[in-house]
Amino acid sequence: MRWFATGRRHPVNPPSGPPPERDAELVEVEQDIADAQQELAALKDERTELLAERRRLQQVLAERAGRRTMPRSRVEKTTGVPSLVAGVRLFQRIHRRAPEPSAGIDGVGKEFSDPELVARFARSHGVPSEVASASASEVRTVVVHAFHGTVGLVEIRQDGLSRHLDGSQQDVGDIRAAASYGVDIPVSAAIEDICGWSATLSRHIPRPYVQVLWHEGTDGPVLTCIDVDPDRVPVLTPEWDLRLGQLFDSAHARMLLQPYRVGALDNRIPGGTFLPEETS
Repeated sequence: MRWFATGRRHPVNPPSGPPPERDAELVEVEQDIADAQQELAALKDERTELLAERRRLQQVLAERAGRRTMPRSRVEKTTGVPSLVAGVRLFQRIHRRAPEPSAGIDGVGKEFSDPELVARFARSHGVPSEVASASASEVRTVVVHAFHGTVGLVEIRQDGLSRHLDGSQQDVGDIRAAASYGVDIPVSAAIEDICGWSATLSRHIPRPYVQVLWHEGTDGPVLTCIDVDPDRVPVLTPEWDLRLGQLFDSAHARMLLQPYRVGALDNRIPGGTFLPEETS
């Protein structure tokens, strides 16, 4: 049996002492990955629930209108989560179904495309600023994002950079991933007047969101234009998209207050529900 004994391998004794510690950075990365996977799974579940709710709303609205299903665009804004981008794009689709899309269903787009009409409108509301297009020498532009009388965001553009202020003219930092932030861009000494005039002008425009553009002239701020149907809508951080989305929804409600008081919104069936075919 010697051959058996010599060919046998004896077990090696395991090393004594505690096992070696894992690298702390690796442990942190693994935890981050696990957290991200968990968050992604939760978002997928939420998306599934929202899609199911949207389909349910399509069926409910369709039954009220005597249809088999309601178009997706009619219910996609009913998730209950305010969003600036979603609100603006929805209104654009509504206005661009008008016979003259650039004018919109209210005709406002045509009015504010004429500089002379813009100047007359500004003077009629006590805005003393000159109205003129910015020249190539005007390197700094101020864009006021106004919501029917409320300033939500001020964007100052210069040399391809942007700086952002809130409605109180306080710097809010880098809130746009797609724009290069310019913390050193100077703020106009007339910024308070610019915001006040923009709020006044937007309050008298039947749109929940407008962009009022200014540049600095030799004698003070000059009104460049009032964009009532802006193509360039800033993509903000989720927090700011929600914040401005809430201002958008509030402005829309306030915009409808006057026609409601005079009975212009009385196209309702018993029980107070609007007929879908009357609200397109």
